[in-house]
Amino acid sequence: MLHLAFAALGSLHLLTSVSAQTWCNKNYMSSQPVVPPGGNFPMAAPSADPLLAFRCAAAMKPYLEEDVGTPAGVLVDSPVVYSVISGAEPIDLPSGPLSSAGNLDVTVSLNGKTLAKALVPLNASAYELPFSLNGITPQMTPYNLSCEATYLATNSAASSSSTQTYSASAALSVLPNPTNSSVTKMDLRTGALLARPATGLGGEYEPIFPIGFYTTFDGYLSTNLSAIDILKEQG
Repeated sequence: MLHLAFAALGSLHLLTSVSAQTWCNKNYMSSQPVVPPGGNFPMAAPSADPLLAFRCAAAMKPYLEEDVGTPAGVLVDSPVVYSVISGAEPIDLPSGPLSSAGNLDVTVSLNGKTLAKALVPLNASAYELPFSLNGITPQMTPYNLSCEATYLATNSAASSSSTQTYSASAALSVLPNPTNSSVTKMDLRTGALLARPATGLGGEYEPIFPIGFYTTFDGYLSTNLSAIDILKEQG
């Protein structure tokens, strides 16, 4: 039994020594070999012909019951790419620069009801289409937005004779107002996180600076709170 106890302690010491040579499971000492971390994303296959990666998303996640009556929005992306990425479909473009190749006639609907309709330029990113939340009942499960686009070429004779249509979908969360909890929103127009003041007294949603391990490392913020204001000024 004593022999087994010493063997167990020896194994524990060996495991501790080995684990101490790594940080986040990676070698960090100069005497250790370089180990490729892996996890690389595969490169998308190239495409000789242009593809349209039509996408849409709610501008805010989530909306709340109290937001009904205030402007809401759907963001539309319409990049023209030459890589075979998810959701990209062929688009027949006229000759000439892309800036004068036409627009997309986009319709956003919910359960068959049109929420927004507008012309969106090609190669747009986060192009916002405003709509109203009136008539949308708050619920815990997200709604499914339908986004449809028809390509309108500037010179129809130079493009495909058939109608070119594209579709995408997006989740729309309209939640009941919280009663005993808080809500953090994400503004997809900027990527910012929004929250009410932590006083419990209400107030407007404002951007917050998320605190994580590396932002507090070595007392970075505790010794220099003005860094938050500097980062805010820098966007």
